[in-house]
Amino acid sequence: MSFDQRKSTDNWAEVGWDREVWIPVPLSFQGTKWPDAAEWATDWAGERVMRAHGELTKKLMKKEVVPRAQALVRGRAEIAGNVAAHKIYFHCPDTTKTPVATFIGLWKCQGTREEALQFYGYYGTKSATIQPEAEWFKTEALGTGIKAHWTGVTGPGQYWQADYAFRDDEFDTDVQVFMMAWDQQRFAEVVPDLDNLVRSIRCVPSSSKSN
Repeated sequence: MSFDQRKSTDNWAEVGWDREVWIPVPLSFQGTKWPDAAEWATDWAGERVMRAHGELTKKLMKKEVVPRAQALVRGRAEIAGNVAAHKIYFHCPDTTKTPVATFIGLWKCQGTREEALQFYGYYGTKSATIQPEAEWFKTEALGTGIKAHWTGVTGPGQYWQADYAFRDDEFDTDVQVFMMAWDQQRFAEVVPDLDNLVRSIRCVPSSSKSN
């Protein structure tokens, strides 16, 4: 079974993301409150800096908010529209952490459940340098799927990755979640929050689609 020509689901999904931990990354700014990436990034960078330091001063804006907003803009530019995903979130719980992107793909079911879980649950393992470790992962909304993790090497160097995969027959949707980090400690910090994020995902009718 080939998933190379997979198509987006006709339905959608809602994610109960924690504002204290995650920053949603718009694929498009149409229909959002932000006119562009700079406004979006400044809004979120300011929120994180304000949480850490209190009232935003001109000094904090210059020294803290602007550089972090620029980093968010660069990070979004690298992934939005360039990675096969329908929803993206940055793990960024405070101003000391480098944002780590998590991707959610919502695909129309094809092949058997076992074939889909194998493909999406081990997405990217061609560059793995160790045998992936996998386990069953239970959620209330999506049922039981696969969670796999491994380390590998790509152009930038060694990375650590976690994949999750589920099939929701009711909504004819295969749900794929994956996260990659180039720092093992940072990877370990993200995984518990990512487990919670995955457990919050639920498929919904296509009428719920929005940015």
